[in-house]
Amino acid sequence: MSAKKILFNATTAEKRAALLEQNKVVEIVVERPDSYRLVGNIYRGRVISILPGLQAAFVEIGLERSAFLHASDIEPSVLLNEDDALLERFSRNDSSKRRMVVRIPIEKLLQKGQEVIVQVIKEPIGTKGAKLTTQISIAGRFLVLVPDADFIGVSKRTQDFKKRGRLKKLLAQIKPKGVGFIVRTMGLKVSEAEFIREINLLVDAWRSASGEALKGTGPKLIHREMGITTRVIRDLFSEDVGEVYVDQEEDFREIQSYLAALSPDLCRRVILYKENEPLFDKFDIEKDLERLLRRKIWLRNGGYILIDRTEALVAIDVNTGRNVGKHSLEETIFQTNMEAAGEICRQLRLRDIGGLIVIDFIDMRSPQHRKQVEHVMQKALDADPTATSCTGLSKFGLLEITRKRVRPELQEFYTDVCHACNGLGWVFSPETVTSRIDRELQRLPDRSKEQRIAVHPAVAAYLLQDNAKVKRMLEQERQCRIFIVSDEELEQDEYKFQEQSPR
Repeated sequence: MSAKKILFNATTAEKRAALLEQNKVVEIVVERPDSYRLVGNIYRGRVISILPGLQAAFVEIGLERSAFLHASDIEPSVLLNEDDALLERFSRNDSSKRRMVVRIPIEKLLQKGQEVIVQVIKEPIGTKGAKLTTQISIAGRFLVLVPDADFIGVSKRTQDFKKRGRLKKLLAQIKPKGVGFIVRTMGLKVSEAEFIREINLLVDAWRSASGEALKGTGPKLIHREMGITTRVIRDLFSEDVGEVYVDQEEDFREIQSYLAALSPDLCRRVILYKENEPLFDKFDIEKDLERLLRRKIWLRNGGYILIDRTEALVAIDVNTGRNVGKHSLEETIFQTNMEAAGEICRQLRLRDIGGLIVIDFIDMRSPQHRKQVEHVMQKALDADPTATSCTGLSKFGLLEITRKRVRPELQEFYTDVCHACNGLGWVFSPETVTSRIDRELQRLPDRSKEQRIAVHPAVAAYLLQDNAKVKRMLEQERQCRIFIVSDEELEQDEYKFQEQSPR
């Protein structure tokens, strides 16, 4: 049986999906009712301002903040007519049939008040709005539909030119004219029938979105990306995943329905988890997730790494710690760096860290040791589905990585800036504390009909807002009455279950 597993845990407060490799969590995806992910959503937007100096525009798509559209993310052929001189000039420059750097000024492409079809390619992060593109695509399990380009591409994961040629020839025979498709990694081994089924699903989705875009005027959502359950199955459930555990029957049915239409053979690998012990506790990963936001991560050999975020980059420091070694200092340093390399790559995926990352390895004298550490880093980064690139070790023992950032890191998702320290530290947000309380209620061996819980005033305010909507959801889910006590002596990420006073 494969060493990879996917776990789905759902409560009223949030849904979580975890990917396990060798029984260790390497990826965690979290979604809450009030914070659905936007990447992949397609909107009809309205241009509200154009900034020639930045070669960008701000587009209203119906969110709290306007979204950002850069000229490099605009496909001129989508916005210009075939007889437009600017488009003809662009086409002549594009003799390689590959998309070149757009040289048409954005003020020639867009006008204030113009309505455009755009897709979110980067979530709003901090004070920045979502990032957009006009180069629309709809991802499936095996294929990606590109509606505005009549071409066929194949995943770069295979360098087998015969296979690439065979797939391109097959798709050319079965795809509709006027649209393009890219074969995803999971599509490299599927049959013609599976391709046909997904082509029909993707084309129907685009027709539905196009039809919605023609209705009415003004900013609106015309295509929503899949929810967390189906999205994770689509992107992560490959042939090397042996088991998928789901603890909610509704999610189980959703997964079975999706797989039945595309990969029926995989349905038997999906298991509805019905045991009393919480799913994440069963696989002993809840404790691992509790350590998710810690600055210091201990290694098995006694060394440790420190992860610190600044405005510009993430700095990771490797230390020998308690690892005193058995032979020589050089060997101790090498073994610490080797273990740290694998753990760092795991933490990047687990915490969803993006941007520029600088790693300060312990200095090694041996060129062979340096090459081995670089090799381990590169191999682990190659297994990361998120686009990454890295340099070699510098003479100072530094290694630089860039990792594509499309959404806020889990630290930003799970925490609020601490008001007591003006942003120098972090505390769990009220939403996260609520999720922890919910899991604690689930673990109680003897569930009383009444539970009295003391929490920080900020958490109490969250639980009791909108006529105690969140509290009532917890009561309904756990079938008990909950009494909330606001306690200013508690920190925001603390809570206490109190004994009921005798009557």
